[in-house]
Amino acid sequence: MFTRSMNNIAVLISIILLFGLNGCSHDDRFLEPAEFSTDPIVFRDEFGSNVTFQAFAGSKLDAVDLDQVNTYLGSQALQVIVPDVGDPSGSYAGGAFTTNIARNLTEYNALTFYAKASRNATLNVAGIGNDNTGTSRFTAEVNNLALTPEWQKYIIPIPLSDKLTSERGLFYFAEGPEEGNGYQIWFDEIIFETLGTISDPQPAIPITTINAEENDTITIAGATVTFDVDGISRTVSAMQGYFTFFSSDETVVNVAGNGVITAVGPGTAELTANLGTVQASGRVTVEVTEPAATPTTPAPVPMIPEADVISLFSNVYTDVTVNTWSAEWDFADVFDVTIGTDDVKKYEIQDYAGIEFADPTLDVSGMTHFHMDIWTPNSTALPATFSIKLVDFGANGAFGGGDDVEDELIFNRNTSPALETGTWISIDMPLTAFSGLLTKRHLAQLIIAGDLSIVYVDNIYFYDAGEVIAPTIPAPVPDEDPSNVISLFSDSYPDVPVNTWSTIWDDADLEDYMIGADNVKKYTNLLFAAIEFKNPTIDASSMTHFHMDVWTPNPTASPSVFKIKLVDFGANGIYEGGGGDDVEDEIILDENTMNTGIWVSIDVPLSNFSELTTRGHLGQLIISGDPNTLYIDNVYFYDSGIPEAPLTAAPTPTVAAGNVISLFSDAYTDVSVDTWSAVWDTADVQNYTIDSDTTKKYTNLLFAGIEFTSNTIDASAMTHFHMDVWTPDPTDAPAVFRIKLVDFGANGVWDDGGDDVEHEITLDENTMNTGSWISIELPLTAFVNLTTRAHLAQLIISGDPNTVYVDNIYFHR
Repeated sequence: MFTRSMNNIAVLISIILLFGLNGCSHDDRFLEPAEFSTDPIVFRDEFGSNVTFQAFAGSKLDAVDLDQVNTYLGSQALQVIVPDVGDPSGSYAGGAFTTNIARNLTEYNALTFYAKASRNATLNVAGIGNDNTGTSRFTAEVNNLALTPEWQKYIIPIPLSDKLTSERGLFYFAEGPEEGNGYQIWFDEIIFETLGTISDPQPAIPITTINAEENDTITIAGATVTFDVDGISRTVSAMQGYFTFFSSDETVVNVAGNGVITAVGPGTAELTANLGTVQASGRVTVEVTEPAATPTTPAPVPMIPEADVISLFSNVYTDVTVNTWSAEWDFADVFDVTIGTDDVKKYEIQDYAGIEFADPTLDVSGMTHFHMDIWTPNSTALPATFSIKLVDFGANGAFGGGDDVEDELIFNRNTSPALETGTWISIDMPLTAFSGLLTKRHLAQLIIAGDLSIVYVDNIYFYDAGEVIAPTIPAPVPDEDPSNVISLFSDSYPDVPVNTWSTIWDDADLEDYMIGADNVKKYTNLLFAAIEFKNPTIDASSMTHFHMDVWTPNPTASPSVFKIKLVDFGANGIYEGGGGDDVEDEIILDENTMNTGIWVSIDVPLSNFSELTTRGHLGQLIISGDPNTLYIDNVYFYDSGIPEAPLTAAPTPTVAAGNVISLFSDAYTDVSVDTWSAVWDTADVQNYTIDSDTTKKYTNLLFAGIEFTSNTIDASAMTHFHMDVWTPDPTDAPAVFRIKLVDFGANGVWDDGGDDVEHEITLDENTMNTGSWISIELPLTAFVNLTTRAHLAQLIISGDPNTVYVDNIYFHR
């Protein structure tokens, strides 16, 4: 039972709100004495003067008690009950020992305590400087302390005690169940001390890059200080407040006298730091840009009837209870903003954002779809992604209770829907797409993550679409210039004659279908459908792309595919069973393109039909695959105005052969290259001849691995890397093209670390161009992390262009 000291245990939920910060004359924080107490005691037989314990949010609120039996010294110790997994009273034990009257701790160099446990265990975290207000500047902690059933003394070195002139956060800890089971911890003799066994501080800040916008306040995470504690190295994680930072360019990043670091202008600056008079290792590069664009128009207004919706956030619907829009365990900040009269959530995401609705959980078992509108100013060029995870806590309604299920969907520029910069994207996904979400009766978390650092979100809801068997809205209206289009079927263009939309020899049923005033073709019982336009055939030789909008109610997740075949009958205009002068090719589209229950716009460069070597006498379009029911609209060829392939060869190199190491060029003798498309890459490659010049043509390019590992290249005497590139695809921002060089080191093998080094250069619209040869000439010094070039083994190209022709790839001096 508790003694008088029970009054010192104040159980608080989450971060304590500080009332009366402005003008409240009764706030005793403004009545502190001129000199603060140097009292070292946090707990010694009882709580120290003015010390209270405040439980962290989500922890077991009654985890801490007084124990008169298990003591190290004196008559009382602190007992902590770490809960089992699934304990409804809290998922872990943890909190802060704070004082409402600040203390001067500058004369001490450590916080020490004695602890033991009911079994061998590992204490997750113990530290100082957390006053549980969310404004602590001098938190420091150690992790993974080994506990045993015997009392042991533990030492937390203070990174720089000179900073602790008025500290309220004295000691804190946090620990969860291990292997699903809780246990007991005891603390005793928690005091500050001055120890002669602590020496040799070795401060370090991370080597990292931070992207910021003007006026952003910059937080440096990951700083540490390693001490020699009686001959043993002990590393303490320390907040940036302990350090004095220096900026290489104060016009880019300013460090104020109070330690606040602010991005003030576009450019790049490096931050270094001292801990007192000791220089810290590491440096932080800060890249500052002008403030990002913001949406100027609201997201599309949802049209689903409210009776069929469970809404988390939307001005259109009544929202259910959401406990938090940014959980304490996430790495994100959220802000409420308004666009016109529409309320929107703005996320600044460092890693991931956790949205919780665990009290109560949501039963969405009667819903069929999840919807979210997002807008980002960030580049969505590959490999950028955005992910959505749904988590169900199971029947016990607790995370980690053994019956949790979850699944995550990942979106990029090539998915449906595709990520885009500066426009609202409506993500509307069947809940069946979350294949690992085996139950949907106790949804408790929505987690968003990925590479987008700024995301605006709106209209987040689940809805029941009923038995979705047909589209309710028309396909998007095409916007190609009619003069550049040969249309088979579209209300937007005049159509050429089509002999039949379903031949007698195909295996499909066809009917004409209307969506409002829009005409659509509906296929059912589809195995394959043959569309013929052989009388007359179509000359699409001047066209660059094929377009078709499709909608299906059927599953499109892997292994489901949809196929499109084009057949050219040749000059005689007669199909000869695939012989004679007929040519054809088929492309296969999987879940990365296809989707269920929404219109998918298929827009394919005709060059992707690589075996379709002539398009002067097209006579058939054949569609097939796994969807049984398919609606199609806006079927046409068009000319994007850009040639599909270069009409002239790349410029002939002029560097003397004696100064060149060539991978690929008709102008030089090439070294041995093992492969132009490694088995682990995502690209197709073929030789392509322009006049008498041979080039490499890459299609379906996400990234291509070019390897010369059998005989690595010593380019240490070379000064530049050269490559000629041509693409028919858009190169305007945010599109980019990347070139990576990899050196395997002296051992000549890739060991994912070891002595491998690499660096990647990203080229944007300032270098790249569409429809013309670009000569890329890069100083090898620009590959700054390529610290050795004596054993080069890989060249990796990637980016947004789907089709790329390359030539004249060489190093030179």
